[in-house]
Amino acid sequence: MSSSISSAADKDALIAVPEALDELLAPLMVPAYRLAYGMLRDRQDAEDAVQEAALNAWSHRRTFRRGSDPKPWFFAIVANQCRRSGRRRWMRLLRRADAAAEPVQPQRDIDTNLDLRLAITRLGHEDRLVIVLRYYMDLPFEEIAATLGISDQAARSRTHRAVRRLRPEVLP
Repeated sequence: MSSSISSAADKDALIAVPEALDELLAPLMVPAYRLAYGMLRDRQDAEDAVQEAALNAWSHRRTFRRGSDPKPWFFAIVANQCRRSGRRRWMRLLRRADAAAEPVQPQRDIDTNLDLRLAITRLGHEDRLVIVLRYYMDLPFEEIAATLGISDQAARSRTHRAVRRLRPEVLP
């Protein structure tokens, strides 16, 4: 014998307390850090972004559909936080650029790796996100689609276009 009020409360019971959200997100924290690091390329910024994303997840816990996989939901929050963090970081870098005397030259033996990483950072947020999700996180297109809220085919197309935009930057 349940009333409509208790039924509504049961739907939100999954993450009604911080401990429930913590239990839901705990196995996702390392992969979320990998995603954030792949997007931001800085350990401290990645840690900060994941922490902020966890706080945002609590604020947006009602958008999580009970019984669904929390990975795409949380990764979308992390990706959005990385976008916000990346904007702030870019502004800091622009301010520091005036103070820098000379750019640092990479060592010859790591040029290729650095060129690729640099080329990835030059991509737009959406392109960088699909590259990181697919090639750094090894997510299948179905999970990329769920994270971005798009179809599987759209995830494949975005990834293909991002790789195509990346090629001229890294191939001679």
